[in-house]
Amino acid sequence: MKYNKSGFSFLAKIVSALLLLVCMSGLTGNSFASGGSGSGGGGSGGGGVQVDSVKVTKCYCNSAGQMLIKAASSDPTARLYAYRPDGTYIGEVQNGGGSRYGGTVMPWQPYDPIYVTIISSSGGSITVPTTPFQI
Repeated sequence: MKYNKSGFSFLAKIVSALLLLVCMSGLTGNSFASGGSGSGGGGSGGGGVQVDSVKVTKCYCNSAGQMLIKAASSDPTARLYAYRPDGTYIGEVQNGGGSRYGGTVMPWQPYDPIYVTIISSSGGSITVPTTPFQI
């Protein structure tokens, strides 16, 4: 079998380009907070993807494992999901509303996660600290 140097070079360029593309897309995929801040700016720049902004007004946790979260999205149709810092799913948070307790009562937590990340189905997210219950 004859070794085809030009074919190998072409294949190496294709693989390198694909690897670069994958690496570049990974750099922009993760963020700790995103959403509706920033200036409107001039008009002709190629529009990026618009995401909603998420606001959390309560994120209470106590030593008994009880958690209450009140959050709202700028997109009223968005669904909000809560996660621990290790990526463990806590549960869905009502968007803008809350039960009779002034927020969404979450499932029992084995420990206070210290921080909770709320991710919106419309692309926004925010990470907030937990605080003790306040009356």
